[in-house]
Amino acid sequence: MDQKRIGAFIARCRKEKNLTQMQLAELLGITNQAVSKWENGRGMPDMSLLQPLCDVLGISLNELFSGEHISAEEYKGKAEENISKLFQEKQIANLKPVKYLFSICANGALLVAGIEFVVGLVGNLFSSIILEPMLINVSVWLILFMASMGKLVYDKKKLKNLKHSGTCMDAEIEDMIPASWISVGNYTSCRIVCRFLYEGKEYKAVSNYYVLPPFKRKEDLYANVYIDKDNPAKYGIELFQTGR
Repeated sequence: MDQKRIGAFIARCRKEKNLTQMQLAELLGITNQAVSKWENGRGMPDMSLLQPLCDVLGISLNELFSGEHISAEEYKGKAEENISKLFQEKQIANLKPVKYLFSICANGALLVAGIEFVVGLVGNLFSSIILEPMLINVSVWLILFMASMGKLVYDKKKLKNLKHSGTCMDAEIEDMIPASWISVGNYTSCRIVCRFLYEGKEYKAVSNYYVLPPFKRKEDLYANVYIDKDNPAKYGIELFQTGR
């Protein structure tokens, strides 16, 4: 999709409806900075906003993606062209969720606990004193597994609730804070710092720990920040990496 063309079309349709950026933002429940970013070709509306945006502007999704008004005769051809472009861009972008550290900890702890248990059972066949320390180790790993799973479930539930009742903000990744205390092969663990504007005030959102491949560039990441509309300091971050 040609973002600059689409952005210019959004601006033109907005003006045709005699709406300011602020008024359009209020109708969609977002910030006027987000509208400005679309119209400048520096971003696209969230998927959940595409149809509401079209409804407000009085255009179709096909026209939005084409960046122009479409006659009835052109409609089918443009639709096929836009579908093709969307598929190609999806293949190119290939957004993949970045691995969440607590998910890796939970899986790793459960795997080690299973190995320890099997080793204890096999060792018990040769010496009865082996099983007891192995079972103690298994218990420790299972506690780590439960702690990691508890954190994982809590964060997923919080994010799900914010996705359902909160607002997705137009955020920019400002920084990456590495965790020097953990490294998984060539992969590194770090937290992501995002900034966003809500009702004219700037907020900072810091993610949980994610395990990142060795590209180590914030330009290769994309984050969705979901906030509680009544309390913007309450947020959840969904982090993605762009495949190459």
